[in-house]
Amino acid sequence: MKRLWSDHKLLVLGFLATLMLTSILFMRLIADVVYWPQHQDQTISGWMTVGYVAHSYDVDKDSLIEALGVATDLRRHLTLNAIADAQEITLPELRSTLLTAITDQRATRD
Repeated sequence: MKRLWSDHKLLVLGFLATLMLTSILFMRLIADVVYWPQHQDQTISGWMTVGYVAHSYDVDKDSLIEALGVATDLRRHLTLNAIADAQEITLPELRSTLLTAITDQRATRD
């Protein structure tokens, strides 16, 4: 191993970086395969983001954002509580808007 490192440092570093990236992607794949089937159509809560809701309900995130009227540059990691506070509405009102948008998307998809 010492000889390989002394003769081919760049190759060894490239291999280690590739191995690390592959491991991370594999762990994400396993987490997705285990987590998401158990969390489909999850009850909408204030801690969720729009992306989480879209993934859980298998709908387009951008149309949910449009239905909520959130500025696209602010949408990335805002929780539903933060969105409701910013729009000065209650969480149940926001939840109702989301569920309407989800129902409309699913109706047009089927």
